[in-house]
Amino acid sequence: MSDAPFVVQKVDWFQFRSADGKAFFVMVSSLPNGFHTAVPCDVPLVRADHSLMALAATPEEALAQLQTTLAGKTRDDLFPAEGGHGA
Repeated sequence: MSDAPFVVQKVDWFQFRSADGKAFFVMVSSLPNGFHTAVPCDVPLVRADHSLMALAATPEEALAQLQTTLAGKTRDDLFPAEGGHGA
């Protein structure tokens, strides 16, 4: 038994869409016994405007493109108090 106060679990997130097109997340986590759990989650979030979306062939390229798109912008630029886009 570890002396650590918390058990560290790896967590991956997946996005599912129901038949009506509404998105929700699924959290998949590893358990200390080697099994995994998959749990649907309703996570409140605000998405930035689609004009800020990066589209590329790989995750790395998409993130690099997004860095360029976001350069010079503040958090308030990305998520204005009014008119935000919901999940």
